[in-house]
Amino acid sequence: MKEFHAGSSDAWEAICVEQFQLCRIDWAASSFGAGLRATTTIPNFSLQLLTSGAFGVSRTPLHARRHESDDLMVVLQHGGDAGLVEHKGVRTELGAGEGILIDTRFPYVFDFRSPVRQTVLKLPRNAAGRLEKAAGRIIPLADGPSARVFNTIISELVRMDDHGSVDGDQAGQKAGRLRPETSTPGAEANVIATAAIDILAAMYAADQGASSGSPGHEALLRSAQDFIRSRFWDVEMTPALVAGHLGISPRFLSQIFERSGHSPAAYIRQVRLEQAERLLRHPSQRDAAIFDVGLRVGFPDATTFTRAFRRAYGVVPSEYRAVAFHP
Repeated sequence: MKEFHAGSSDAWEAICVEQFQLCRIDWAASSFGAGLRATTTIPNFSLQLLTSGAFGVSRTPLHARRHESDDLMVVLQHGGDAGLVEHKGVRTELGAGEGILIDTRFPYVFDFRSPVRQTVLKLPRNAAGRLEKAAGRIIPLADGPSARVFNTIISELVRMDDHGSVDGDQAGQKAGRLRPETSTPGAEANVIATAAIDILAAMYAADQGASSGSPGHEALLRSAQDFIRSRFWDVEMTPALVAGHLGISPRFLSQIFERSGHSPAAYIRQVRLEQAERLLRHPSQRDAAIFDVGLRVGFPDATTFTRAFRRAYGVVPSEYRAVAFHP
């Protein structure tokens, strides 16, 4: 793989323009540094591994008009805090273990406020055009069999570029024979990269099906709601805990909750507040401290409980209880 290094935002912008498409670095950390490794043996695809300090990059409408690009670009986030991405009218967060598909004919903005590690796979439209409709959508790439196969393919492409062509050619020369034309590293890499497109297409299709509301989707939603209601009192109850209980990713959990009109966090809060409202009306809790009532339904401190209760019911808990017993 070919290596590039940048010690300034200007140098990094030049590398990004060369390796990706016309774009600009909007800002960079004061002590910015970045590195990139790019494949050289995959004829119709390209793969870049990058590490960098915090920075923001954008491809503006003017860039898109001045420099047409016919690639689709899959950006995989491996490390660092979640960054903001704007593309095709959607603003979302890209976190570790997730990927996003970018259509380079359209503007985009990436804003990463902490150092990042990413893999960028550039796909020619004539080979990956069926993915166009998924541009701007996040896909989880940390969990599940398909994600594991996809990540293995990416690792294999890197390994082939690092070692396959050199080792294979040298071995053939030492043995006094040549590799068949159909078995060249480049041809093999193209086959493997095409398989990566197939897997991505299947993953996006499955993700879209899950978001549209299937029987399995509804069953997962009910299971998540039942689990929350059974443990609403646990101050450790979070969307991540629910997702772990169901064996799915937090992002997939958010998707199955979309049709219910709540986010997972909002549903947890709603259940807790409903239980708090019942307690505040119960005679056994007439003299209980507000802090204790909040703690019993999963709020770790009185301030958070009071603020959430007032947003939901229009009055603080003590006022609500007073009215309940002295109408």
